[in-house]
Amino acid sequence: MKIGVFGDVHSNLAALEAVLAAMKEADCHKLICTGDVIGYGPSPRECLQRVRDSGAVCVLGNHDDYVTDMFDQHIQKLDADTRQLVEWTRTQLAMDELKWLATHPLHTVVDDATVLHGMLGPHPWNYIINPQQLEIHFQHQKTALAFCGHSHLPLYGFQKPGQPAVLDFLKTHVIPADVKVLVNPGAVGQPRDHDSRAAFCIWDTATHSIHPKRVPYDLADTQARIRAAGLPERFAARLELGK
Repeated sequence: MKIGVFGDVHSNLAALEAVLAAMKEADCHKLICTGDVIGYGPSPRECLQRVRDSGAVCVLGNHDDYVTDMFDQHIQKLDADTRQLVEWTRTQLAMDELKWLATHPLHTVVDDATVLHGMLGPHPWNYIINPQQLEIHFQHQKTALAFCGHSHLPLYGFQKPGQPAVLDFLKTHVIPADVKVLVNPGAVGQPRDHDSRAAFCIWDTATHSIHPKRVPYDLADTQARIRAAGLPERFAARLELGK
């Protein structure tokens, strides 16, 4: 069975639609979302509805958490542009849509793979961008395979018993036995690996393999929507740079 894994949609409707179409064309029978359906982009309601209608298994992302945390426990630490974005996004979503986001778990298990957004352990919004953070994460990962998001980088991490953890950019991999593996498919809506195309991956459970994918989308449409909504310019400008 082929399972489409995607995340960090960040309210980028054009990118999401391109990825959903690509996963359908690839005959993915199940979808997994690693969180952050909303944030940064101009189409939170439309993206939320598309992901919801897709039937994807979703976990909570940090931006999903910011928008649904009505006590504002975390957003005071954010920069002014991101606080503006959080407050604007709240005005775009109905109460049942906020509830749908808020009820997602921090992590879950799908077909014997753990799904999360940031990192397992006491600091769920830490970024796994180096082997040291990966080793801490693996101490809490109970399944052999896990999928995460958050860093917006397509990454592949693994650790053999008794050896240091290794972190590299994601390529096509056959998942080895008796090794802990963590896969980040990269970001749909705001890639940060200097490739502006939307990223996702396909998990083939029959061949025990991971296949990273990139698809182009109408980037100019998303930039125009960001500017029309009056959101900070940097959220539009960074899209074409992939950073």
